[in-house]
Amino acid sequence: MATDVTPVTGHAIDQERKKLKKVLHRFDLVFFTIAAFISLDTIALTAAYGAGETFVWLAFLIIVYLIPYGMIVAEMGSAFPVEGGPYAWVRMAFGRLAGSYTAIIYWLSNPVWIGGTLAATSVAAINVLVLDEPMSTGWSIVVGLAVVWVTVMLSMIEMKYGKWTGIIGTVVRLLTLFVFLALVVVFLVQNGKPEGTITTGDLKPSLLGFLAVIGLLQFMFVGFELSSGASEEMTDPQKDVPKMILRSGLIAAAISGSMILGVLLVLDGDALSTVAGFPDAYNAVASVLGGAQTAFNWFICALIILTIISAGGVWQQGGVRIQAMAGLDGAAPLWFGKFSKQGTPLTMNILSAIIGSVFVVLVFLIAEGSLATFFGIMVSVIISLTAMMYVFQFPAVIMLRKKYPDHPRPFRIPGGPVFLWLCVIGAETIVIITIITLLWPGLLDNALGQPYDINYWWGVSRAYFETVTLGIVGFFLVMAVVFWAIGKRNIKKGLVGENDLLAIEPDLVAGEVETAAPAAVTAAPGEV
Repeated sequence: MATDVTPVTGHAIDQERKKLKKVLHRFDLVFFTIAAFISLDTIALTAAYGAGETFVWLAFLIIVYLIPYGMIVAEMGSAFPVEGGPYAWVRMAFGRLAGSYTAIIYWLSNPVWIGGTLAATSVAAINVLVLDEPMSTGWSIVVGLAVVWVTVMLSMIEMKYGKWTGIIGTVVRLLTLFVFLALVVVFLVQNGKPEGTITTGDLKPSLLGFLAVIGLLQFMFVGFELSSGASEEMTDPQKDVPKMILRSGLIAAAISGSMILGVLLVLDGDALSTVAGFPDAYNAVASVLGGAQTAFNWFICALIILTIISAGGVWQQGGVRIQAMAGLDGAAPLWFGKFSKQGTPLTMNILSAIIGSVFVVLVFLIAEGSLATFFGIMVSVIISLTAMMYVFQFPAVIMLRKKYPDHPRPFRIPGGPVFLWLCVIGAETIVIITIITLLWPGLLDNALGQPYDINYWWGVSRAYFETVTLGIVGFFLVMAVVFWAIGKRNIKKGLVGENDLLAIEPDLVAGEVETAAPAAVTAAPGEV
């Protein structure tokens, strides 16, 4: 599919597309995706909630979710490399309202995540590793704001330079893993395995363990489609997207599993805090450094913060492009689609910085004295929102086969219609379970006859928990409808064309027109 951009509609999208430059190669995409997959803010939470069962459910998730998810994105990303990929696929499959829903959750969850859990984890790392006494609320806010603005600034850099966020971020992750696992090995050799840490008996799976950890594991494996937000900035998406998914998936799974194992080998679940879990795990083994520990703490703290910022940076780079293209396509305010001369979504980045800053202030003011509790609630919100991004994305691959049966697909999910449906059902089921277990904790447990104490798991009442979580999610859903209505008005006014987004490829526009007739959506022989 050719993606050379030429003016064809006379609308704003033409002017903005001309600013995009093809600078992303396969190497860049692999590192970009690894940086998106791996963040340290939920490593401890996953280890604490899942304990030894984590590895059983990790293997289960790879088979039922990660592999199908990767193949779904490989097919859509290589067949339909349109800027704003996840929005474009959903919009082409189900229309602009579903696209608006996908885009706003994809975008807005990022500044909430950066200003909430990533900022809190950065502050916790400094408190645990560098300072003798935890910093005050005021200084915590200052550090949190710095994390937000540095992260957003990385997204405002021209992509040929901004892509180094993923490259450097991946190198930092690998270095962090190497240093931590080396310390774990030395610690275990010198001291043996501490009492109360993971044993082979802990590997036995249980229903409660599955419900406790599956959402956290799902969150650790999201981001295959993120680079497709910049599809028209890739040099060869048809070939590079499928190969990127295979390589980045293998590396990310190995890194995540190794880090969780290292944490569980040196700390028991009761010793893990949610917000400072990884720094706590490092502290548990850093005694082997002797007198060098104090100086080395600064180095580890810097690695943790760089890992956090790079993770937020790559998600910001992808998320703002997805929402910007929704604006240019008539599923959000048109001014959301304004790109800078360097080819980065200017308006969306500024809005993200403001929203992230607001969340920093709210988190540290509201959570004063109970940061760990509020951190857990924010993680619940972010994970559930992230899962909600895929509600329409996964089934979109089936609809796109129906609507565009003859469109070239450089990668095609093997196994025919049956395996295609199995992939979508498997991945979608994990997403739905994640949403339910994080927004309504205990609902599935109680339905299966298992007791659930929300105060024990989250440290707050159900009323407080659901007011925060459902309130934020409800706001996102309302904004999706509002943005869709604004975009629809722009189409009626003639400010946006009905098929501007797809104008780079004539057969896609033709497919949109043809689907008005029932016969156009009839599957070709052997297709789904």
